Amino acid sequence: MRYKGWIFLVFLLSLSLFAQAQGQLLQVIRADSLNGMQQELIMRKTLIGRVLLQQGTTTLYCDQAVLNSTTNNVEAYGHVRIIQADTVTITGDTALYNGNMRQAYISGRVKLDDHTILLNTPKLDYDLNSKMAIYHSGAKIIDKKSTLTSREGFYNTVTKNFLFKEKVRVIDKDGGSVKADSLKYNTASKEAYFIAPTQIITKKDTVITSRGFYNTISKVSNFTGRSTAKTDEYILTADTLFYDSPTQIGVAKGKVEFISQKEKVILKGDNGRYAGKTGVTRVYGHAWMQNIMEKDTLYLTADTLVSVNIKKDSIRKLFAYKNVLIYKSDLSGRCDSLGYNVQDSIIHFYQKPILWTQDSQSQADSISLFMGNQKLKEMRLRGKSFVISIDSANHFNQIKGRKIWVHFKEDSKLNRVNVEGNGESIYYVIGDKKVTTGLNRVECSRMNLFFEDNKVKKIAFITKPEAKFVPPKEWKGDLQELDGFRWRISEKPSLQTILKRVEYQDLVKKP
Repeated sequence: MRYKGWIFLVFLLSLSLFAQAQGQLLQVIRADSLNGMQQELIMRKTLIGRVLLQQGTTTLYCDQAVLNSTTNNVEAYGHVRIIQADTVTITGDTALYNGNMRQAYISGRVKLDDHTILLNTPKLDYDLNSKMAIYHSGAKIIDKKSTLTSREGFYNTVTKNFLFKEKVRVIDKDGGSVKADSLKYNTASKEAYFIAPTQIITKKDTVITSRGFYNTISKVSNFTGRSTAKTDEYILTADTLFYDSPTQIGVAKGKVEFISQKEKVILKGDNGRYAGKTGVTRVYGHAWMQNIMEKDTLYLTADTLVSVNIKKDSIRKLFAYKNVLIYKSDLSGRCDSLGYNVQDSIIHFYQKPILWTQDSQSQADSISLFMGNQKLKEMRLRGKSFVISIDSANHFNQIKGRKIWVHFKEDSKLNRVNVEGNGESIYYVIGDKKVTTGLNRVECSRMNLFFEDNKVKKIAFITKPEAKFVPPKEWKGDLQELDGFRWRISEKPSLQTILKRVEYQDLVKKP
């Protein structure tokens, strides 16, 4: 009998030493009543009324508790409150606390307060060693700036780092929100880190991303995954995107796409920058543009494209710099730089531009192109102007002058050409039987030419001309070409030329 008693004492001592090795024993500080009971080597105490237990710097309050002194566990009921070193307070209806592992399992209207956030959930697991709180039954987290909800969550009360999973929602007090399936969030810095498809909504815009971070206070975002920013005015997409919502400044890199929804203008390139308050967008590196019209689409590519959209002044312009190519079903061209007034449908070409319209070619020091109802209407050439058109017999009608005004018909064919200063022309005469009877070489400082099916039908001389008719048998040498004549049809860009340069063949339907 004495031998069995010694075994019992040794066993209790071993349990006590184990408990002390794992964690301090729970101490009863206060209770209105206490009942102890020994059951098969287990000491249980029932505490009722204003219960207070303590373990180191951790205190536990409740209405009633069952303390297992042998295993160092406690079951707490009614108005449970656990306080860890005056930094974290957890309240709930019931709790199971393991003193050796220093782990608490709280349920029933649970609240966690760490002086940074207030967490509300039906059930919460809290590890006092790692300072980690875990929930799997949904929770609402409230701080001074926002409210966050999710199905699951993992929160470190020291680092203030949160990992949220399933149906994550962040709602700012100013109306902004974040929606995601998974999200990392720091409650101190108010920065959200995205690890899954995420939607950020503010009063001004919406951002869709999968990786990066967003500061809920400054509204500054830095996305490293394919991301899109949307407003009523535009859509900006890129592989990486820095976006400052208050200033509306966006810096984009990698397959950048900017869509102006009202103007139906699309800009694409390797890199881009958008300034919403000034309305200026810059795209460079394989840069190109689509202006989608009702019956046609205008394509344009250059080293750099700059779009200017100033709402208060109703200014909508596009500028292209270096190695410009342009294509439309009835127009192709090349130049060094270009300005496009989208609202007035006027395009200005600079630095030795050359344009092709139907069977005609036009070049000058600068050219202005006017469109109406999405069709070519008028072209104004200035400085060393030269217009060439091919007639039905494949002859090159030619017009030179200091200034040339070209007017088009509805089918974009030549209608009338006005020449101002140093005018010269060669046009072929074709008879009723479609036989060429000769050519006319005319020099006249000012003249107007009228066309029918790209043939000169009538010519009006404003000043005295010097004209010469030459029959075919006398054609020889350079008689058929004005000085500077060069038919450059091989340089005429097509849609495929533009797509090949910018490597977007798979993104645009072929005509």
